[in-house]
Amino acid sequence: MSADVNTNAIFAMRDVGEELQRLRTEAGLRQEDAAAKLNVSRYTVSKIERGRAFPTEHQLSTLLGLYNARADECAVIEAKIDQGRSYGRAWWEEQRFRSLFQGDSYRYFYVEDAAERIASHSGTYVPGLLQTREYVEAIAAFGQRHESAERRMVFAESRMKRQAILARRNPVVLDALCLESAVRAVVGGPSTMRRQLRHLLTMADRPNITFRVIPHSTGAPSISSASFTIVDFPGTANRSIVSQEKMTGEILHDDVAEVRQARRMFRNLAECALTPEETSGLLRVLEGEIR
Repeated sequence: MSADVNTNAIFAMRDVGEELQRLRTEAGLRQEDAAAKLNVSRYTVSKIERGRAFPTEHQLSTLLGLYNARADECAVIEAKIDQGRSYGRAWWEEQRFRSLFQGDSYRYFYVEDAAERIASHSGTYVPGLLQTREYVEAIAAFGQRHESAERRMVFAESRMKRQAILARRNPVVLDALCLESAVRAVVGGPSTMRRQLRHLLTMADRPNITFRVIPHSTGAPSISSASFTIVDFPGTANRSIVSQEKMTGEILHDDVAEVRQARRMFRNLAECALTPEETSGLLRVLEGEIR
């Protein structure tokens, strides 16, 4: 993975997990055997092997001894953990973000930050990476109205910070789709939505961003509101990931078949979308219509 891309702990966790799984398998042991030795549940071993967490120092020492790992194998795993933990200085490591986002919703920050390319269909919303602060605050005011003002502010701030991946050195290449209803809805009032439309026009001029709208005239595709994002990483060693937005937060998948299905759906939707030039023309018309 290129050093110019903001690499992070998620891949180190995955590499360590896969290596520990390999060593366990070669030792002829089951996850249950490792769990019994560590005095933990099988789920804990599975979580480590799936790259969801690093083992503690004691757990690692115990597992490497149980698997009769060679000195060079131990050194590689220990170095990978040290490297992975050194990445824990990103903005989302601040406690206010850790407290608000849980599970895959939190892990997605790592995924997105490490991305080389992102293909996103945001359905009835303006794509998150292209939203203005006012637009974010408006949707949070409705969708999170039972949350505190502080939590809504943190949510909005996280959305803004995520957008830095589009302007960094070696920026993420974004291919974004949304439904026509997303750009017609006057979210936050006329002035907020006019600024949002102008922002979309500005962002769409960037060479690393393609933005297209699926018009009402396409029929069934124009009501395909389920949002999903496909994340591709540099090189060939890291599997692509699909993120699906649910009521409870993000759900991440890296199953090859699910990624392939998501690519097919994105391709089908993109075939129904306006061209980038037609999309910009529509945005200008809508901006002029808002009163």
